[in-house]
Amino acid sequence: MEDLLRKFRRSPVTIGLAAAMVVGFVLETAVGMGSSVRWFGLSGYALKSGLWWTLVTHMFLHANLLHLAMNVLGLWFIGPIVEFTLGRKKFLLLYFVSGIAGGILQTAFSPLNAELIGASGAVCGILLAFTTSYPEVPLQALLFFVLPVRMRAKTLGRGLIVFSVVCAALNIMPIIGHLAHLGGALAGAGLTKLWRRSGAGMPPPLPTAMPSTDDVLRRVMEEGIDSLSREEKQRLEMLASRKNTQGKSGRW
Repeated sequence: MEDLLRKFRRSPVTIGLAAAMVVGFVLETAVGMGSSVRWFGLSGYALKSGLWWTLVTHMFLHANLLHLAMNVLGLWFIGPIVEFTLGRKKFLLLYFVSGIAGGILQTAFSPLNAELIGASGAVCGILLAFTTSYPEVPLQALLFFVLPVRMRAKTLGRGLIVFSVVCAALNIMPIIGHLAHLGGALAGAGLTKLWRRSGAGMPPPLPTAMPSTDDVLRRVMEEGIDSLSREEKQRLEMLASRKNTQGKSGRW
Protein backbone atom coordinates (compact mmCIF):
# COMPACT_ATOMS: atom_id res chain seq x y z
CA MET A 1 0.00 0.00 0.00
CA GLU A 2 2.89 2.35 0.82
CA ASP A 3 4.45 1.75 -2.61
CA LEU A 4 1.10 2.48 -4.28
CA LEU A 5 0.73 5.76 -2.37
CA ARG A 6 4.28 6.74 -3.30
CA LYS A 7 3.62 5.96 -6.95
CA PHE A 8 0.38 7.96 -6.83
CA ARG A 9 2.22 10.99 -5.47
CA ARG A 10 4.85 10.75 -8.20
CA SER A 11 2.56 9.75 -11.09
CA PRO A 12 -1.04 10.80 -10.39
CA VAL A 13 -1.99 11.05 -14.08
CA THR A 14 -0.75 7.54 -14.82
CA ILE A 15 -2.64 6.12 -11.84
CA GLY A 16 -5.76 8.09 -12.74
CA LEU A 17 -5.79 6.87 -16.35
CA ALA A 18 -5.23 3.26 -15.28
CA ALA A 19 -8.07 3.56 -12.76
CA ALA A 20 -10.32 5.08 -15.43
CA MET A 21 -9.68 2.08 -17.68
CA VAL A 22 -10.68 -0.30 -14.89
CA VAL A 23 -13.79 1.71 -14.03
CA GLY A 24 -14.73 1.88 -17.70
CA PHE A 25 -14.46 -1.89 -18.00
CA VAL A 26 -16.58 -2.43 -14.88
CA LEU A 27 -19.30 -0.10 -16.18
CA GLU A 28 -19.10 -1.70 -19.61
CA THR A 29 -19.62 -5.12 -18.05
CA ALA A 30 -22.50 -3.89 -15.89
CA VAL A 31 -24.34 -2.15 -18.74
CA GLY A 32 -23.53 -4.80 -21.34
CA MET A 33 -20.82 -4.76 -23.97
CA GLY A 34 -23.27 -4.42 -26.86
CA SER A 35 -24.84 -1.20 -25.59
CA SER A 36 -21.52 0.22 -24.38
CA VAL A 37 -19.73 -0.32 -27.67
CA ARG A 38 -22.70 0.94 -29.66
CA TRP A 39 -22.67 4.30 -27.85
CA PHE A 40 -19.05 4.69 -26.80
CA GLY A 41 -17.00 2.54 -29.20
CA LEU A 42 -15.36 4.21 -32.20
CA SER A 43 -16.44 3.44 -35.75
CA GLY A 44 -16.97 5.20 -39.03
CA TYR A 45 -20.69 4.84 -38.52
CA ALA A 46 -20.48 6.43 -35.05
CA LEU A 47 -18.59 9.45 -36.40
CA LYS A 48 -20.96 9.73 -39.34
CA SER A 49 -23.86 9.74 -36.84
CA GLY A 50 -22.31 12.59 -34.86
CA LEU A 51 -21.04 10.54 -31.90
CA TRP A 52 -17.79 12.49 -31.74
CA TRP A 53 -17.19 11.65 -28.10
CA THR A 54 -16.34 8.11 -29.18
CA LEU A 55 -12.93 9.44 -30.29
CA VAL A 56 -12.15 9.60 -26.55
CA THR A 57 -14.49 7.11 -24.89
CA HIS A 58 -13.31 4.14 -26.96
CA MET A 59 -10.01 4.28 -25.04
CA PHE A 60 -11.76 3.29 -21.82
CA LEU A 61 -13.59 0.23 -23.16
CA HIS A 62 -11.95 -3.18 -23.56
CA ALA A 63 -12.96 -6.48 -25.10
CA ASN A 64 -12.03 -8.66 -22.12
CA LEU A 65 -9.87 -8.86 -19.01
CA LEU A 66 -6.73 -9.80 -20.95
CA HIS A 67 -7.14 -6.80 -23.25
CA LEU A 68 -7.62 -4.56 -20.21
CA ALA A 69 -4.68 -6.07 -18.31
CA MET A 70 -2.22 -5.61 -21.18
CA ASN A 71 -3.05 -1.92 -21.55
CA VAL A 72 -3.13 -1.22 -17.82
CA LEU A 73 0.22 -2.97 -17.28
CA GLY A 74 1.80 -1.19 -20.24
CA LEU A 75 0.66 2.15 -18.87
CA TRP A 76 1.64 1.20 -15.31
CA PHE A 77 5.26 0.37 -16.17
CA ILE A 78 6.03 3.02 -18.80
CA GLY A 79 3.70 5.85 -17.81
CA PRO A 80 5.50 7.11 -14.66
CA ILE A 81 8.80 7.66 -16.50
CA VAL A 82 7.13 9.51 -19.37
CA GLU A 83 4.97 11.51 -16.96
CA PHE A 84 8.13 12.62 -15.13
CA THR A 85 9.89 13.45 -18.40
CA LEU A 86 7.12 15.46 -20.03
CA GLY A 87 5.27 16.78 -17.01
CA ARG A 88 1.69 15.96 -16.09
CA LYS A 89 -0.11 18.25 -18.54
CA LYS A 90 1.93 17.19 -21.55
CA PHE A 91 1.67 13.54 -20.54
CA LEU A 92 -2.13 13.76 -20.38
CA LEU A 93 -2.23 15.55 -23.74
CA LEU A 94 0.10 12.91 -25.21
CA TYR A 95 -2.20 10.11 -24.05
CA PHE A 96 -5.32 11.56 -25.66
CA VAL A 97 -3.63 12.79 -28.85
CA SER A 98 -2.05 9.36 -29.39
CA GLY A 99 -5.30 7.52 -28.68
CA ILE A 100 -7.32 9.78 -30.96
CA ALA A 101 -4.72 9.64 -33.76
CA GLY A 102 -4.67 5.85 -33.58
CA GLY A 103 -8.44 5.69 -33.56
CA ILE A 104 -8.77 7.96 -36.60
CA LEU A 105 -6.18 6.02 -38.61
CA GLN A 106 -7.77 2.66 -37.81
CA THR A 107 -11.28 3.92 -38.56
CA ALA A 108 -10.23 5.56 -41.83
CA PHE A 109 -9.18 2.20 -43.28
CA SER A 110 -11.93 0.05 -41.77
CA PRO A 111 -15.54 -0.65 -42.79
CA LEU A 112 -18.08 1.81 -41.42
CA ASN A 113 -19.47 -0.73 -38.96
CA ALA A 114 -16.08 -1.92 -37.66
CA GLU A 115 -15.97 -0.92 -33.98
CA LEU A 116 -12.73 -0.03 -32.21
CA ILE A 117 -12.24 -0.18 -28.44
CA GLY A 118 -9.18 -0.15 -26.20
CA ALA A 119 -6.35 2.13 -25.06
CA SER A 120 -3.66 0.40 -27.15
CA GLY A 121 -3.13 3.39 -29.43
CA ALA A 122 -2.61 5.70 -26.45
CA VAL A 123 -0.28 3.23 -24.71
CA CYS A 124 1.75 2.82 -27.92
CA GLY A 125 2.08 6.60 -28.05
CA ILE A 126 3.45 6.62 -24.49
CA LEU A 127 5.84 3.79 -25.34
CA LEU A 128 7.20 5.72 -28.33
CA ALA A 129 7.50 8.85 -26.20
CA PHE A 130 9.76 6.82 -23.90
CA THR A 131 11.86 5.32 -26.71
CA THR A 132 12.16 8.75 -28.35
CA SER A 133 13.28 10.40 -25.11
CA TYR A 134 15.73 7.65 -24.10
CA PRO A 135 16.69 5.87 -27.34
CA GLU A 136 19.91 4.30 -26.00
CA VAL A 137 18.52 2.82 -22.78
CA PRO A 138 19.09 -0.97 -22.78
CA LEU A 139 15.90 -3.00 -22.40
CA GLN A 140 14.90 -6.63 -22.28
CA ALA A 141 11.73 -7.35 -24.22
CA LEU A 142 9.79 -10.55 -24.87
CA LEU A 143 9.82 -11.37 -28.59
CA PHE A 144 6.42 -12.84 -29.51
CA PHE A 145 5.68 -12.59 -25.74
CA VAL A 146 7.96 -15.62 -25.17
CA LEU A 147 11.63 -15.10 -26.10
CA PRO A 148 13.63 -12.61 -23.96
CA VAL A 149 15.67 -10.30 -26.20
CA ARG A 150 18.08 -7.51 -25.20
CA MET A 151 17.78 -4.36 -27.27
CA ARG A 152 18.01 -0.59 -27.20
CA ALA A 153 14.85 1.39 -26.57
CA LYS A 154 14.98 2.88 -30.06
CA THR A 155 15.02 -0.64 -31.54
CA LEU A 156 11.86 -1.52 -29.64
CA GLY A 157 10.14 1.64 -30.85
CA ARG A 158 11.10 1.11 -34.48
CA GLY A 159 10.20 -2.57 -34.22
CA LEU A 160 6.70 -1.72 -33.03
CA ILE A 161 6.17 0.61 -35.99
CA VAL A 162 7.48 -1.90 -38.55
CA PHE A 163 5.50 -4.75 -36.99
CA SER A 164 2.27 -2.70 -37.08
CA VAL A 165 2.81 -1.72 -40.72
CA VAL A 166 3.54 -5.30 -41.81
CA CYS A 167 0.59 -6.79 -39.91
CA ALA A 168 -1.79 -4.16 -41.26
CA ALA A 169 -0.55 -4.54 -44.84
CA LEU A 170 -0.72 -8.36 -44.80
CA ASN A 171 -3.91 -8.48 -42.74
CA ILE A 172 -2.25 -10.56 -40.02
CA MET A 173 -4.39 -11.01 -36.90
CA PRO A 174 -7.09 -8.67 -38.24
CA ILE A 175 -8.92 -8.68 -34.91
CA ILE A 176 -6.12 -6.45 -33.57
CA GLY A 177 -6.14 -2.74 -34.44
CA HIS A 178 -2.64 -2.56 -35.94
CA LEU A 179 -3.31 0.82 -37.52
CA ALA A 180 -4.45 2.15 -34.14
CA HIS A 181 -1.11 1.04 -32.72
CA LEU A 182 0.72 2.63 -35.65
CA GLY A 183 -1.17 5.91 -35.45
CA GLY A 184 -0.69 6.16 -31.69
CA ALA A 185 3.01 5.33 -31.96
CA LEU A 186 3.67 7.90 -34.69
CA ALA A 187 1.72 10.56 -32.82
CA GLY A 188 3.60 9.84 -29.59
CA ALA A 189 7.01 9.96 -31.28
CA GLY A 190 6.17 13.06 -33.29
CA LEU A 191 4.73 15.01 -30.37
CA THR A 192 7.68 14.12 -28.13
CA LYS A 193 10.20 15.19 -30.79
CA LEU A 194 8.32 18.48 -31.22
CA TRP A 195 8.43 19.19 -27.50
CA ARG A 196 12.08 18.19 -27.17
CA ARG A 197 13.02 20.41 -30.11
CA SER A 198 11.26 23.40 -28.57
CA GLY A 199 12.61 22.57 -25.09
CA ALA A 200 9.60 24.23 -23.47
CA GLY A 201 9.31 22.99 -19.92
CA MET A 202 11.26 19.79 -20.58
CA PRO A 203 13.04 18.41 -17.49
CA PRO A 204 16.55 16.94 -17.99
CA PRO A 205 16.62 13.37 -19.31
CA LEU A 206 16.72 10.54 -16.81
CA PRO A 207 20.18 8.96 -16.48
CA THR A 208 20.67 5.63 -18.15
CA ALA A 209 20.59 2.85 -15.56
CA MET A 210 24.17 1.67 -15.01
CA PRO A 211 24.80 -2.07 -14.94
CA SER A 212 26.04 -3.57 -11.67
CA THR A 213 29.74 -4.33 -11.25
CA ASP A 214 29.04 -8.01 -10.63
CA ASP A 215 27.06 -8.25 -13.85
CA VAL A 216 29.81 -6.58 -15.85
CA LEU A 217 32.53 -8.87 -14.45
CA ARG A 218 30.38 -11.93 -15.05
CA ARG A 219 29.87 -10.91 -18.69
CA VAL A 220 33.62 -10.41 -19.19
CA MET A 221 34.40 -13.83 -17.73
CA GLU A 222 31.71 -15.62 -19.74
CA GLU A 223 31.67 -13.76 -23.07
CA GLY A 224 34.78 -11.58 -23.22
CA ILE A 225 35.16 -7.79 -23.05
CA ASP A 226 33.92 -7.25 -26.62
CA SER A 227 30.48 -8.46 -25.54
CA LEU A 228 30.04 -5.43 -23.28
CA SER A 229 27.94 -2.44 -24.23
CA ARG A 230 29.33 1.08 -24.07
CA GLU A 231 27.73 1.65 -20.65
CA GLU A 232 29.19 -1.61 -19.33
CA LYS A 233 32.69 -0.73 -20.56
CA GLN A 234 32.36 2.66 -18.88
CA ARG A 235 31.42 0.89 -15.68
CA LEU A 236 34.49 -1.31 -15.93
CA GLU A 237 36.74 1.70 -16.57
CA MET A 238 35.26 3.48 -13.55
CA LEU A 239 35.95 0.43 -11.40
CA ALA A 240 39.57 0.19 -12.61
CA SER A 241 40.12 3.93 -12.04
CA ARG A 242 38.74 3.66 -8.53
CA LYS A 243 41.04 0.71 -7.73
CA ASN A 244 44.08 2.63 -9.02
CA THR A 245 43.19 5.69 -6.96
CA GLN A 246 42.75 3.63 -3.82
CA GLY A 247 46.10 1.88 -4.44
CA LYS A 248 47.99 5.16 -4.83
CA SER A 249 46.44 6.70 -1.73
CA GLY A 250 47.41 3.59 0.22
CA ARG A 251 51.09 4.02 -0.67
CA TRP A 252 51.05 7.61 0.52
